[in-house]
Amino acid sequence: MPKEYLSCAETAKLVRATLKKQFPGVKFTVRSSTYSMGASISIGWLLGPTTKEVDQAVGGFEGASFDGMNDLQSNQDSWLLPDGSAQLAYRPDSYGGSVPGFVSDAPHPSAKMVSFGADYIHTNRRYAETWQGELSFREQVSRDLCVLQRVPYTGENTVGLFGSGDSEQASHHAWRLLNFTSFAPGESYAGVRYTKEDEDNGDARIPMAIVKQMASAVPV
Repeated sequence: MPKEYLSCAETAKLVRATLKKQFPGVKFTVRSSTYSMGASISIGWLLGPTTKEVDQAVGGFEGASFDGMNDLQSNQDSWLLPDGSAQLAYRPDSYGGSVPGFVSDAPHPSAKMVSFGADYIHTNRRYAETWQGELSFREQVSRDLCVLQRVPYTGENTVGLFGSGDSEQASHHAWRLLNFTSFAPGESYAGVRYTKEDEDNGDARIPMAIVKQMASAVPV
């Protein structure tokens, strides 16, 4: 099957369209960069979907894989589907390294074999407009977790959220909980609560969930 080669800028255009389709209402910044011996795309957004959700949506647009064990980069091919999405078609074996080879048949009669111009796609989810704002956000979530557990908040290094055997800082629990929480457009943070029976918050290590509210709404 003939293979089509797309530039980094053409790949970024497809990535923007995919993000707009899969996460309507979420504002993303998508920037392409070309440099000596390579190219990449950077994606940023505020709250919205989780990093894992975005990575799954755009991972098929990466034109290369990297084997950290052998310090080896390999080019890979993808299937471009009629709906504008992409998925891996071929990746060479990294010769005993950490990245296994992969081959797949066309998932659709009209799928096209393509080589994308961006080697890697980097995603960066933010929780506030500034880094200082993110630190304040983390502190608020940490305080709320401590209130819920009736543990005195003693600052950045507060430990023992889940008993004397828990040596992890409350702020780390807060980041983890935020990382697994997806926000719909217009939703904002409104506190924390315990998970309900059979509720999955994405991380079995912490039995809590983020409370969200829509703009101008009263949290329930």
